[in-house]
Amino acid sequence: MTGGHLRGRRVLVPRAGAWGERVRADLRARGADAVVAPLIGSAEPRDAAARDRAFAALAAGHYEWLFVTSAATIEQLRTHGVEVPPTTRIAAVGRATARAVVDAGWEVEFVPAGASSAGALIAQWCAGRVPAGTGRCLVLRSDLAQAVVSDELEVRGYEVDVCIAYRTVGIDLPADVAADLRSGVIDTVLLTSLSVGRELRRQIGELPASTLVASIGPGTTRDGEALGFAVAHTAHTQSIDALIAEIDALVPEESS
Repeated sequence: MTGGHLRGRRVLVPRAGAWGERVRADLRARGADAVVAPLIGSAEPRDAAARDRAFAALAAGHYEWLFVTSAATIEQLRTHGVEVPPTTRIAAVGRATARAVVDAGWEVEFVPAGASSAGALIAQWCAGRVPAGTGRCLVLRSDLAQAVVSDELEVRGYEVDVCIAYRTVGIDLPADVAADLRSGVIDTVLLTSLSVGRELRRQIGELPASTLVASIGPGTTRDGEALGFAVAHTAHTQSIDALIAEIDALVPEESS
């Protein structure tokens, strides 16, 4: 049930696309004014030919398992018209990424319990499996993601290919949005990744003390605080839906 406490607040939604529109709709339903202004976006990887070869091999059914560590990787598959065959099983890093997989029309075989992280994904996926792996795996990730999943798979004996599906790039905010952030007119910020935090710091600097900064998870909170942001709330279940629902209930107490 909606608490109604976001009503009248202006909230920065730092990503665009289908994700941003879904978040905007949720915020509007709660009475907030959602300002969709992406701070990061996806660009072609430096080796687009290698990406295309991996995408073609995936579509041809060469992989037993596909590991996806962000919803943006699913967006890249859809943008390039790649269909994941039913013979390839999909492991998603968390519920938000799993939702993107389902929205694309594919089934998710494995999602880790608890926090969404590459470490949790591969630790739980490997638990109880035969140490010497069989079947080829494809790990899709951005240029900024660490090789946590692929390194562990290789250590355990799996054949694994890594595909850099996209580069994460910063996007300059419109001048009016930047001014509203500096003045506190935009009074709530959704901190959804380290990359978002870095761009916010680079472009805006310090936010007003009255601005509510809400983080999608503990790791992002640690990153945000290291950048100098005072994070007022961290989502308990590390999803954007949970984050919005929680700050809807917590805003009055935190703002008082």
